[in-house]
Amino acid sequence: MVLPLSGKDAQAGQELQLWITDLSRYFAKKGVYFELFFFDSQGNPYRIKKVVENAFFKRIDVLIGPFTGSCAGPLVKEAKSLNIPVIITAGEINPIKFLRNPLGPVFRTGISTRAAVKVLYHCLQKQGIHRIGLLLTKDPIGQEGEKWLTAYATEHAIKITKKRYFGVSDTDVSYHLEQMLDCEAVVCWAPPRSCANVARNVFRQGYKIPIYFPHFVADEPFLRENQNLYAFPFVGAAFLTPDKFPGDKNILNLWLTFHSAFGIPYRASFASYADALIFLTHAVKKGGYRHWLRELDKLGLVKGLTGLYFLSTDDHYGLIAPSAGVFSYDGFNYEAVCKPQRGIF
Repeated sequence: MVLPLSGKDAQAGQELQLWITDLSRYFAKKGVYFELFFFDSQGNPYRIKKVVENAFFKRIDVLIGPFTGSCAGPLVKEAKSLNIPVIITAGEINPIKFLRNPLGPVFRTGISTRAAVKVLYHCLQKQGIHRIGLLLTKDPIGQEGEKWLTAYATEHAIKITKKRYFGVSDTDVSYHLEQMLDCEAVVCWAPPRSCANVARNVFRQGYKIPIYFPHFVADEPFLRENQNLYAFPFVGAAFLTPDKFPGDKNILNLWLTFHSAFGIPYRASFASYADALIFLTHAVKKGGYRHWLRELDKLGLVKGLTGLYFLSTDDHYGLIAPSAGVFSYDGFNYEAVCKPQRGIF
């Protein structure tokens, strides 16, 4: 397990460590045993090489992580170099088969930007919204969002009528918003702090146009710190609300008990790390401890906390977009704007 056990995200990493340990005890009662090793990444991409080398010397069978999206690329690179299977839980890794690009033992859980865009567009379709404006930061996060928002627009009958760009540190984006008041909705794709600045502008100016945000803002501690985001819709994992939950209800109930007992806030990572262990549990049950990797490659439908996945030899990610959702937050609870769907076939 690759976690930030020290540094600025240490508290989140330590809470996640508790959750993973609790979850492994649950699987042990079901007959699947994991020997857990926790490696401190400090949330720093430059530490990943050392983390993977330590894992190699300890003869780790599979690496799970990271907590911080920027660590995903280095983790895949270093794990591949030492032939260690890896399940990525954050970042922009989408292990899907392309020509001349073998998948290798790289799997994925949680929500990537590619998946988040499909979740959001599915929701906009359901709400009858077709003409949108894009408000994007001039950084890699905004560029990644623009790529997938553009790529999937036609498939979901979405027409992008306007695009506006702003800096990640800009505090006043009212001019950009005014240029898009004739759109049916605006999709803002930006880092969390930039999203909060946009929400603050909308609140102060009293704009009535619907604005949707990405999955980056969904963690409860961040929302509580940025109350201007209350009531704005954003993409999130299915476990944010138990209503019509499509995934594994036993794991959901375990999470709800853990959440209540320790008062630990919702974070996307609690779902993505749990999903990685769910993947492994199914693989071990089918292939045993010797052939789990072969079975992981073709698990088919898997019920997680983020949503439903379909793993195949062509797709080691396979998150089914309608099974995640779009939510809002009111300071106490998440409410579904577009509920996760169970009947997706």
